[in-house]
Amino acid sequence: MKLSRNNKLLLLGLIITLYICYAFAFSNTIHYYNEYQSKKEVTENSLNNPDILRQLVIREKQLDTILERYSLIEKESFQNELLKKITTLSNRYNLKITDFKEPHIIVENEIKTSSYIFTLEGSFNGILLLINAIENDVTLGAVKHITFAKNRNYKYNTDYLTGEIIMQKNETVKDGPQ
Repeated sequence: MKLSRNNKLLLLGLIITLYICYAFAFSNTIHYYNEYQSKKEVTENSLNNPDILRQLVIREKQLDTILERYSLIEKESFQNELLKKITTLSNRYNLKITDFKEPHIIVENEIKTSSYIFTLEGSFNGILLLINAIENDVTLGAVKHITFAKNRNYKYNTDYLTGEIIMQKNETVKDGPQ
């Protein structure tokens, strides 16, 4: 049986395609799988080593002390702390706090989510600077929603900008002694 020219080109193309697939996909997959297996063996062996466990406990205590520095003082409520921070920032950026609503609290799957809604009045840049300062403070939570509205004061024939900000703070619910 003779191979025709088209069959020879097809066979050559198949061999080249298999080589390219191996060179770019299969070899990387095999390499990463072998690396995964070796790291898995190292972690399994190190969990039985008491020196490494002791180091992990020490590292965990260090991380706990670092995280405690960022947590708020229990004497003051988070809402008061947030309002103080917003007040100082609004004075700095020439803004006016027009509304600060009661927090909306949801407890779900042992996670307490508190949503704080407040409204600011002032310049667009000032509101953005305040929001940026709040987002960069890790103790305050996360800004979830911002709504800007351009309003008109008909008495003085002026326009002003208001921004409504919704912030969320998530905390784990700690169970009491049972």
